[in-house]
Amino acid sequence: MTALVLVVIIALWEAASVSVGNAGILPSPLRVVNDFCSEFIYDPGLVYLGIKTPSYGLNIAWTLALALIAWLIGGVLGMMIGLWASRSQIVRNLAGPVFYVFGAIPALVLAPFATIWFGHGAVVEVAIVAFYCFITVGMISLSAGLTFSRSTEEYTATLGLGKSALFRSVTLRGTMPENLVGMRIALAMSIAVQVTIELLGSQYGVGRIITIRASEGNVSAVLGMVLAMGLIALLFDWGCKLVSKRVTQWRG
Repeated sequence: MTALVLVVIIALWEAASVSVGNAGILPSPLRVVNDFCSEFIYDPGLVYLGIKTPSYGLNIAWTLALALIAWLIGGVLGMMIGLWASRSQIVRNLAGPVFYVFGAIPALVLAPFATIWFGHGAVVEVAIVAFYCFITVGMISLSAGLTFSRSTEEYTATLGLGKSALFRSVTLRGTMPENLVGMRIALAMSIAVQVTIELLGSQYGVGRIITIRASEGNVSAVLGMVLAMGLIALLFDWGCKLVSKRVTQWRG
């Protein structure tokens, strides 16, 4: 089904490109792919502009590396704090407002303040992206923990399991399907937020390249980078889906 949708989109894009008749406004899919591939390894234009990573491939790798690191850090912390908050009123009183307040603030609003206060750099970017992953997964894990049956935990506790073992074996495992959904959502968000931060003035990454090419009016390059990141996000989501099925196969 996904492949059929992609084929339809490409066909409509090609038809629109032919109708417009101006590659500077709407290049054809083939033109975008050719331009992207020719500059994937090395782009003399970026060298001329003094870019330290003069290839699309290096900048994509940079963006993905930071996004994945932030996703793992923020996602795991969000899962743990969210589940802990579902079992502790004190933690819930502290974490709940943070989840719901910052969950309503777009990254495009918060990121400029963070970069003004702390500057640009890999550590700052990872921290911002990890924070949003933490918020996203934390909210979902908190909800999953609150709806998970307490009777299951109480019954298992009568078998002699300690609190930590009960959390690992029952609470964490029982809410894992919802937690993994949160991780999938956070993965897509991590890539989007990372690119957004780079658009604000980073020296490396996809957002930096999009900013440069957009200022030049290079529609083909911008479309190529956007489509590349979209396809990569789809592949990552597909991988997460496979992992989720394997981890939760006990559900049948």
